[in-house]
Amino acid sequence: MSVVKSHRGESNMEFIDTARKIEEFTFSCCMKTPKRYSAFLTSDLMQLASRVHSYVIMANSIYVNNQEEARLRRSYFTKANACLQAMNPKISLLYSMMTKNYPDRKWIHNAMKEWGAMMVKEASLISAIKKREQERYKNLKE
Repeated sequence: MSVVKSHRGESNMEFIDTARKIEEFTFSCCMKTPKRYSAFLTSDLMQLASRVHSYVIMANSIYVNNQEEARLRRSYFTKANACLQAMNPKISLLYSMMTKNYPDRKWIHNAMKEWGAMMVKEASLISAIKKREQERYKNLKE
């Protein structure tokens, strides 16, 4: 049975889809930048976006039966969030360089807004799942 769109809530698995969208959007933006930026900036940015996506997939693939598996899952979410936060200065640098050296490329302004919104959403999703799981897995055996 379908749920009316206005009554839908946030999915528990939305963090995976958001991470994929961030990776896809990052790839799209990196392809629009001048190729001379790739060795110094966009390749690092793309690698971080790919790691965010990979880490949330790895975390999600762990079926938790004990405290060690819960810690490992939490560790992957922490790594995903760390990579997500490491993207911020790279994106800021990209924006600075693009507006300074290529003022005619107006797409960068909208890209920053979209990137920022997706990254804030992903960070809050990761934070929420870590909080939920801390409560959920606190009574597991070692």
